[in-house]
Amino acid sequence: MSRHPLLLLLFVLLLSACGESTSTSETTLRYSRWGLPEEIEAERELLKQFEAANPGIRVIVEYSSWSEYWNKLQAQMAAGSAPDVFLMGGTYVHDYAERGQLENLNALAAADESFSLDDYFARTNEVYTFDDGLWALPRDCNTLAVYYNKAIFDEAGVPYPEEGWTWDDLVEKARATTIDRDNDGRNETWGFLASFESLEVNWGTWVWQNGGAILNDDRTKCLLDQPEAVEALRFYTGLVLDEKVSPDTAEASRFGSNMFLTGTLAMSMEGSWRLRAASRIEDFEWGIAPLPRHKQAVAPVNGLGNSIYAKSKNKEAAWRLVRFLASETYQANLAKSGTSIPALKSVAESDVYLDGNPPGKELFLRQIDSGRTLPFTTGFAKWEDAIRGQLELVWLGRKDIDTALRDATVQVDAILAGNAAGEKQ
Repeated sequence: MSRHPLLLLLFVLLLSACGESTSTSETTLRYSRWGLPEEIEAERELLKQFEAANPGIRVIVEYSSWSEYWNKLQAQMAAGSAPDVFLMGGTYVHDYAERGQLENLNALAAADESFSLDDYFARTNEVYTFDDGLWALPRDCNTLAVYYNKAIFDEAGVPYPEEGWTWDDLVEKARATTIDRDNDGRNETWGFLASFESLEVNWGTWVWQNGGAILNDDRTKCLLDQPEAVEALRFYTGLVLDEKVSPDTAEASRFGSNMFLTGTLAMSMEGSWRLRAASRIEDFEWGIAPLPRHKQAVAPVNGLGNSIYAKSKNKEAAWRLVRFLASETYQANLAKSGTSIPALKSVAESDVYLDGNPPGKELFLRQIDSGRTLPFTTGFAKWEDAIRGQLELVWLGRKDIDTALRDATVQVDAILAGNAAGEKQ
């Protein structure tokens, strides 16, 4: 009998544990995104399907609000502790790729015979393919349309917007639906909302439809001081300052965060992501119309993607996850949610998305065909903010549009030049 029975027992247990370790190993992936709590809960339920199909991989979902997400993600990057997979947008994808924080997915995509980027909308692909890299797999593809309040149109006796309507038609309808019911000098309803906040949602379309451009083709110079852009934005700001069919900044703040949803706006340019919120409106009937057109029909196109952290230690498992988030299973669920157009064309063009509820979804798909991808660059958020600051001065009556766009062009060119200088270092 051994003189050390306790040591013998520990030795046997150690051998047993070593024999079992390979069969119980588990890979944990962290997945980060922004969204509302109910969206995240639905995401967790869907990811259970991924885990069932991929035994040995567990996914932990981390989420933040939009306002917190990017600061948190960048802090995690700086600490070297970023999630394996995370939701990415065109606004920042160039910045993250330039800093070497995103995995180039080209090799992983080429090795996966079941994957083809051609199955997804080309416009969304354009957002994430640059500098010989594929920096995210597409999640959704979104564009704009005009949401209109049928009750306000009926009250004013004005025909609803229709296919082929123009900028002049918009002004005419906006005049008729801007209403001061009690003649107290303050409108209860406004015809349209012209805002300076977003290139994508607000002012960029008008420049493109007038034959102008925001940046040159290689995205090294700003062109907002050119005649076509100035003319377009003079028209757009005129909806506030001259026609007075859109509230100014102070007046708009009186109506809360979304005037259309509260029934005080006859027409609003909104994204396809607004469908779920609009479908919950109970106080009035509404419809969707294509964007009014001018010299040419153009709509902005954008989309989110999912990226892999360049320093992830689980890249093969992370690739399986981003593939799942771009798969037919996930995309069909996205279609049913009413929050986005699926990036996978076969799902977006099927009855899963085009289910007629609400009517008009097909307008968004048609506008993707005439769409234009946003001119994303490194520092996009900085130069968009510079333009926003100049346009705000116009809305406040402190600058004319010519001066504001000239000053904005100088500021944007300086940011783009700084990007180029950084690339050369």
